[in-house]
Amino acid sequence: MDSTGLPMVTLQRQHSRRALRDCLAIALIAGATLLSAPDAVRAADKLSLYAYSDTRALVALVEEAAGLVERDGERAFQQFAVKGSKWLNGDVYFFAYLLDGTCVFHPLAPELVGKNVLDLRDLNGKPIVENIVDIGKKPGADTSGWVFYLWESQIQLTPMWKSTYVRKVVAPDGKTYVIGSGLYHIKMERVFIEERVNRAAETLKTEGKAAAFKQFQDSASPFVFLDAYIFVLNGQGETLVDPAFPTLAGRNLSDFQDAVGFRPIKEVMRKLETADEAWVQYLWRKPGSPLPSRKLLYARKQTVDGETLIVGSDFFLATPIWMRVELDPAWPRNLRG
Repeated sequence: MDSTGLPMVTLQRQHSRRALRDCLAIALIAGATLLSAPDAVRAADKLSLYAYSDTRALVALVEEAAGLVERDGERAFQQFAVKGSKWLNGDVYFFAYLLDGTCVFHPLAPELVGKNVLDLRDLNGKPIVENIVDIGKKPGADTSGWVFYLWESQIQLTPMWKSTYVRKVVAPDGKTYVIGSGLYHIKMERVFIEERVNRAAETLKTEGKAAAFKQFQDSASPFVFLDAYIFVLNGQGETLVDPAFPTLAGRNLSDFQDAVGFRPIKEVMRKLETADEAWVQYLWRKPGSPLPSRKLLYARKQTVDGETLIVGSDFFLATPIWMRVELDPAWPRNLRG
């Protein structure tokens, strides 16, 4: 099924991955001629946020599509509907919505066009289209963001996470759209974790602990994504929000040790004594694996009602344990050296 919940044609994963990689080269070349110089710079800046080629390929393709809509308006949708093109090939397809949730383009489900699908939800109850159009309601003419949701795949027995990159677009007639495309099996990017933790901290600040904690524990909220979640600790390292162990509130994690005896939470607390945010790497076993893998943890401080809390999340790195990712400029500065 596609991101609108309607039946899709059977998709071939290997073919689509090759097609998407080809699209990166095409998008970067074609985008350079389509976009003005400032627009091309902004698109390049967006690509620089990501460490993995599949992510950059998807972002490049959506940014190029946004440039077409900005130039041609709804006439661009005709190009997006051509089967076998870079816009509609295997897993790759585009959608477009108005800010009220009305579908204006979907090549795999044309019967949706003209209908309001704002109430569409994923298997956890996450409001997919509502989250998509919320990106378009942010200030600025070219805002973008990610929406993550669990969905059925035609080639898997169990639901899978789908990651959709969404771009706000203002057409020549002044009409505002949100367009996007998504992928299964996308690798977790550092910027995904950073953005969700920062959003969680802002939610704590503006809505208070009770309302924020309820959202962090709700699988239908934006704070549960790609098998990651938000945790909250007090200043002593005790859990206040702990989705991994919801019945064990109050665990003290300050002495938690990784696979080689390193204490990542204690290191986070040490770094946050002199900084507002911190990155820490540690080793842990992936489910089903006998050997440890690297995890990257991001945390930041947030003061609520006079109490300083630690808000964070972590994820397994996709790169192998022997690769020195700290030398890659896409990774946090405080992990290098």
